[in-house]
Amino acid sequence: MLSRKIGMVAPALAAVALAACSGGGGDSSSTPTGPSKISISLMDAPVDGVTAVYVKITAMWIKKEGGPAVQLPLTTTPMTVNLMELTDKNAAILIDEAVIEPGSYEWLSMDVAAERNVRDSYVMTKTGGEEEIELRVPSNRVRLVGGFEVPPNKSVQLLFDWDMRKGLVYPPGQHQYMLKPAFRMLDVTAYGEIKGTIAAATVGTSLDPTVNNCASDDKVNLDVGNVVYVFEGNVTPDDVDGTGDPLATVNAMRNAAGDYVYRTLVQPGTYTVVFSCEAGNDDPEAEDDITFLNPVGSTNPIASQGNTTIVNF
Repeated sequence: MLSRKIGMVAPALAAVALAACSGGGGDSSSTPTGPSKISISLMDAPVDGVTAVYVKITAMWIKKEGGPAVQLPLTTTPMTVNLMELTDKNAAILIDEAVIEPGSYEWLSMDVAAERNVRDSYVMTKTGGEEEIELRVPSNRVRLVGGFEVPPNKSVQLLFDWDMRKGLVYPPGQHQYMLKPAFRMLDVTAYGEIKGTIAAATVGTSLDPTVNNCASDDKVNLDVGNVVYVFEGNVTPDDVDGTGDPLATVNAMRNAAGDYVYRTLVQPGTYTVVFSCEAGNDDPEAEDDITFLNPVGSTNPIASQGNTTIVNF
């Protein structure tokens, strides 16, 4: 049974404040220090090859510097979410305005029920037919973020993007998936979006690898593996292998016109944005030779200022 509280991120998280704000005149030392509130939402960057990733969240904890870990109240306990369904417009609201003390925090973590031979967290995949495969989480706990500030008298609302392309692995011979922490945190007071179109001609139509770089000997669906990789700064793009990983990976989906479209949220900053139709071969546990394509009519890096930035391929 799927149980979660959902909401649109933009209006729901419009009051994010991750640093103290300075107001008008007056002595800042006289500003009263009072409790703050924290809200936490979760979305997902999907991955090829699976149709659903069900995760049973049983608890969330927050650890203040010099203090004990404190459990935060989930909106539903336990809460089961299908990560493949979650977007910024349909995020799972895990914590809704829990009262906390202001100050410096060491970490924020989440407990996941993922026991052997128990149908709690699992993956749905198609292997000649839909198949349910056990999902394991090391230590049954994942760290969302470490080292952040909560200013006094503020409503801190955090959106976490769990990237399945980096976090979901299938170790050989174990017949179970492993889910690792692969999060990025968004401050949506200043976020923008990078979006665009990959022309159908870029992906091609032929399944013959001798005439189409997006085809391969085992690729029977050209709609699979089309992914935009977003890296922080001006860097040389690399595959997902634990070193120099992208900030985000975004599946490009075919639209009615036959082209492929994508969209992702980013903070204001400088990014290297590339496209690959070979992402289905990008194993997060190995070094892979992935070919990347730069944007049409533009060179990296891309500057994003908290608005909509169009990057086409």
